[in-house]
Amino acid sequence: ELEVIRDGAGNRLCVCGMENVDPMGIHTGDSIVVAPVLTLSDGQWQRLRFAAFRIVDELEIIGACNVQFALSPDAGEYAGDRCGKRPF
Repeated sequence: ELEVIRDGAGNRLCVCGMENVDPMGIHTGDSIVVAPVLTLSDGQWQRLRFAAFRIVDELEIIGACNVQFALSPDAGEYAGDRCGKRPF
């Protein structure tokens, strides 16, 4: 999970990266979450960060949002799970 902020000029900031300890399929609210991300390589982290920025740009989100991914560490493939804009 990445917490991302984007302003009206398109500037983006990844405020925090979090990692669910439990595998995909366990609801995030029921999973142990650690911050910062502990098990991703720098390449994996940068790839997800860049993808999150592309998502908030494409959706033209202004403000804070949470972008969640599922990552297969062995294959290096990832899929977007959800993107939720924060109400504040």
